[in-house]
Amino acid sequence: MGALPIHLDNVKETPTPFVLKGDTEWWGRCREILKEPDSVIEQPLRVEIEGHRIGARLLFRGSISGTVQLGCGRCLEPYPQAFDEPVQLLLEPAPANEAVPEGGILLDPEDAALGRYRGDEIELDAPILELLALAWPMQPVCSETCRGLCSRCGGNLNQSSCGCDSGTGRRPFSDLRALLERSRSGQN
Repeated sequence: MGALPIHLDNVKETPTPFVLKGDTEWWGRCREILKEPDSVIEQPLRVEIEGHRIGARLLFRGSISGTVQLGCGRCLEPYPQAFDEPVQLLLEPAPANEAVPEGGILLDPEDAALGRYRGDEIELDAPILELLALAWPMQPVCSETCRGLCSRCGGNLNQSSCGCDSGTGRRPFSDLRALLERSRSGQN
C-alpha cells in the first residue's frame, strides 16, 4: 500500500477497528520528508486505530508502532529505533469554501490532533507523519552509554579502546589559556 487510506463509508457510530500498514514505498516518501535518507524500515509501521462518527465529526484513536533502523549520532553504527506512539485525531467536515489538500485532510496548524476533512476517502499519511516527526529522536543514539568515536583516529570506542594518546597534541583552548596567564602576570 502506498498510502494510508480509510473509506468513510466504513466509519460508523460504533467504534470500528482499522489496521493500516506503511510499506517500503510509503516509507521511502516519509524518509525524504523526515530528512533521514539512510533510514531503513525494519518492522513495518502499523497503525491500529478505532474510528467512529460523532454526528458529522470523525474520531480516530489508537497507536502507531514499528521499528526503523537509524544511524547513531555518536558512533555512526546502525541501530533499531522502536516507535509506539498514541494516535488521536478529531476531524470535522471542511466548509465548502475551504481548500483541502489531496488526501482529504487539512490538519490544524496549532494542534495536529484536530483537522477538517472532505470526500469519501481520507488518507492518514499527513497525521501519521506528523506524529512520527514529533516522536523522532533529535539526536539518534544507539544507547545512553555509547562512547562514540575517537576524535583523533575515528575508531569506535564501543568496540575497543584506541591507542591514541589523548593527553598529547594541541588542545583547542590552549591559546586562550596562554593569553589568560599572560594577562594575569601583567604581560601584554
